Amino acid sequence: MDSGKVVVIGASAGGIEASKALMEQFPTSFPAAVFLTLHMFERSETILASILGAVAKLPVKYPGEKEPIVPGQIYVAPPDYHLVLSPGWVALGHGPKENLQRPCINVMFRSAAKAYGPDAVGVILTGMLDDGASGLWEIKQSGGVAIVQDPKEAMYRSMPESAIRGFDVDYIVRLGEMGALLNKLVSGGANVNEDYRSATVENQFTNCNQTCPECGGVMKRGRQARMYEYRCHVGHRLGLKTMISEKMEVIERAISAALAQTQELLDLLDQARQQGDSVTVSSLDDEIRLRREQESRLRALLQEPIYNYSNNEWPG
Repeated sequence: MDSGKVVVIGASAGGIEASKALMEQFPTSFPAAVFLTLHMFERSETILASILGAVAKLPVKYPGEKEPIVPGQIYVAPPDYHLVLSPGWVALGHGPKENLQRPCINVMFRSAAKAYGPDAVGVILTGMLDDGASGLWEIKQSGGVAIVQDPKEAMYRSMPESAIRGFDVDYIVRLGEMGALLNKLVSGGANVNEDYRSATVENQFTNCNQTCPECGGVMKRGRQARMYEYRCHVGHRLGLKTMISEKMEVIERAISAALAQTQELLDLLDQARQQGDSVTVSSLDDEIRLRREQESRLRALLQEPIYNYSNNEWPG
């Protein structure tokens, strides 16, 4: 019998194996539709549905545009498309990337919260950075259920930990126990604490001194429970961890570009030195010496370790 509920699952690094382990736990009688967004490259070969279909008892497919939602079916986000739920049907969106991803977990989670409210069950599995945390919060705020994989067993613990640290999730579950829990939840056999639920999602974005690492646009910052999210006018949205990680990448690319330009400048200065008179050569020698010192400092900067928030716990 159709329970009227939907299960939305998000995963990133380590997510293929985790998703396979979870999908094979769903019984053929599972009464809800299941949706999976797994981070992947835009031009990835679309074989994820086949990989999951080889182990799952339920049918697995990539949905078409505005395809009706059928209970007992697993829908997988295809590469370069957001999976967007509406009441009774699912769509493929090609909107701006969020958390540097398309498909993005937060996009799917937010649409499930809006379309299904208390009938939505959200799950975050292994992954780096913090995609899924704010979307899972919106599911919880809309009356749905928020579940994360136990970070102690996750191949990459950052995504589940981001949700746990961001707000009070309903369940922290080992992967091997998750299928049974989900079956109980969609069948009405498990309860959650309703005391901290809110009927409305409040997420006011205000100006901040940040530019979008994707497009360079002005960003606004919003707060959700204990989490921060950044959004630009184009529609790019990034969680705090993703924002920090991408800013680090921007800085590293800038240093690399400066190093490359310095090396090219040294080549030009050396050519000018070979053609100059004694006065010019003396002046160019000083300039070359200065630029070699700059080159050395830039190279040292690139070799310095940068704390990697994607794989490590937050300091303190």
